[in-house]
Amino acid sequence: MAATGAATQINADYLNGLKGQLQTVLGDVKTQLKGVGSSPAGWVNPVDQNFSVLDGPNGFNAGAQLNAALKAMGGSVNQQLTWLQKVLTDMINEITNTVNSFKNAESLNTETVDQLITDFQNTIKDVNNPPSSAGSGSGNPNSTPAPSSGG
Repeated sequence: MAATGAATQINADYLNGLKGQLQTVLGDVKTQLKGVGSSPAGWVNPVDQNFSVLDGPNGFNAGAQLNAALKAMGGSVNQQLTWLQKVLTDMINEITNTVNSFKNAESLNTETVDQLITDFQNTIKDVNNPPSSAGSGSGNPNSTPAPSSGG
């Protein structure tokens, strides 16, 4: 089938650069999920449903209320980070598969662009299914999403 209109240009160098930037962000997300550990500010634990501060002596109601709010926020943030980790992992894998499929041909016809969109279905599905912001969340900061099959 003949291509209609101008060919779409996809640049492998651009995609590899994008992949490198996404890998940097993914590394930052993984650090947040596992916690920073020792830092100049003290020990920094993972942001999850167990997030809290020392609430002082017994009966310090403001500390208890702050911890209740932090736990709810920590679980929600953990859900968002876990979702972002999955999106980034799938996107990096799909970029890798796309660049590997180029084999020296960087001009793609309409049929190939349709295939490219099909190859990115994991990322598209992930982006369209963000975690619920309702509730406190219970994401597991120690879990790692399964690697993408590449579409």
